[in-house]
Amino acid sequence: MPRDSFLLILSDKGIISRLTIMKNIIYSIIFLATLAIGAQKTSAATGDLFPYPVPPDSMQMFQNRCDYIVSRFWDRCNFERAMNEPEKFNTVFGDWISIIPHASADTTHVAVDKLLKRFEKKGDITLKLANMAENWLFSDTAQYNSPEVYLPFAKAAAKHKKISKVDRARYESHVRILESSSVGSIVPPIAITKSDGSSATLDAITGNSIFLFFNDPDCMDCSMARVRFNADPSTQELVKNGELTIVSIYPGDTDDESWPKAIENTPEGWQCVAMPDAYDYFDIRTLPTFYFLNKDHKVLLTGINENYFLNSFRGAIQLKKTQAEIKKQLREAAIEAARQQQEQATETTE
Repeated sequence: MPRDSFLLILSDKGIISRLTIMKNIIYSIIFLATLAIGAQKTSAATGDLFPYPVPPDSMQMFQNRCDYIVSRFWDRCNFERAMNEPEKFNTVFGDWISIIPHASADTTHVAVDKLLKRFEKKGDITLKLANMAENWLFSDTAQYNSPEVYLPFAKAAAKHKKISKVDRARYESHVRILESSSVGSIVPPIAITKSDGSSATLDAITGNSIFLFFNDPDCMDCSMARVRFNADPSTQELVKNGELTIVSIYPGDTDDESWPKAIENTPEGWQCVAMPDAYDYFDIRTLPTFYFLNKDHKVLLTGINENYFLNSFRGAIQLKKTQAEIKKQLREAAIEAARQQQEQATETTE
């Protein structure tokens, strides 16, 4: 993931839409404008619990202003009071989160670490922070879905000895999933069973580009996605040429009744495997779920719907054709130039 900004991906709605991006930007602009107005009236913009930091007028760049707010947001917070007003505290936390997508990654990491370090010895507050971060950044209804920002909160709760084992276990599972399958992560060698019954690990599957398709044969949306990929000429060409490896993954055990159907439904040229521990390592909220890996099994994309991938595969084929046409034109131009040069040489000799 780029370090200069955070890529927000909606796990249940595909890539974030332009409309959603505009809504978030507009909300942030309104929020910053409100701070400015509040500063003029009271010398500081007032949130529900404490005055929010206000960037100086001399700071014109939007990201710089967001960095200023994110890094100084909690400086005037009375946390003892905040903890006694959980609804207001959650609203204030959400205000902070709403600015983070427009701040630099380095500033955000420092700010998150600073907030967590303040309460590193207090398990109850660390748990509250992790719960709020989960709701705002990782849950199915998260408004600003960002695994990278959520991960430090989950780690803090997962390792805190003053938090119950049950709560720690839940956050440990989040950490394992995020570290195994977030964008930029290397997928670990998870146990799989191939369609021929042989046991292996996921790292045994090779290819320049690997497309993981988590699905269930009894899932209608999965069946539709399978048909669309199999019927798409560009996808077929990439698979046929060995440029794309598609792995149909059944997230269950080979003893399940659905496993034989999963094998039967697998299109020609695809690989089919069963992965009983899929939900322990991948963020699978709904089926189908897709992950796109490079040859080193590094996650490049996830949380994207099939339309995006289909368009990308078509774009890849079109790019190849364009490059081939350019090479052809350059070759023809070179031949023509050589021919003209030869003619000139002949005329000079005569």
